[in-house]
Amino acid sequence: MHLEVETIDGDQIILRELTVADASADYASWLNDPEVNKYLETRQVTVDELKSYITERQGSSDTLFLGMFWKENDLHIGNIKLEPIDFEKGEAMMGILIGNKEYWGKGVATEATNLICDYAFDQMGLKEVNLGVIDQNKAAIHVYEKCGFSINRIEKDAVDHDGELFDRIVMKKLSSISNSITS
Repeated sequence: MHLEVETIDGDQIILRELTVADASADYASWLNDPEVNKYLETRQVTVDELKSYITERQGSSDTLFLGMFWKENDLHIGNIKLEPIDFEKGEAMMGILIGNKEYWGKGVATEATNLICDYAFDQMGLKEVNLGVIDQNKAAIHVYEKCGFSINRIEKDAVDHDGELFDRIVMKKLSSISNSITS
């Protein structure tokens, strides 16, 4: 079963399902840029590898993989995903990448995070969205806190980046329905 989503329309961005046609040289260049991939587990990819990655996610029943497109020019500037989605437990893991550095600092991560969480809670019926972030990624942690995520736990030395160990902060956001039940 494939998860289908209509376009999610925000103020500055549109979130829509990625297709193989979106696997461009620009997209690959983000993942090959040390400044962009600094906090990612992915390193050095080709356009063909991106096409395979997108195709795998398109066929998955536990993945929602969306591209972020700047409204003014329809430029693909990043991605956001829920993977895996556990419908029985009502929860999902979120991942986000603003690949085009020209759009850093413009509120895109905040907007995309809020849009996908609202969609997860209101349209998919999920109760909880979780994410993992390297403790050094202070800007991302700030965004997640601003979007209503709280720290669930800290996994010491859980991420190995080029031989250096970092702590992973696991954060969660509960739906307002779930939040009112637990309060």
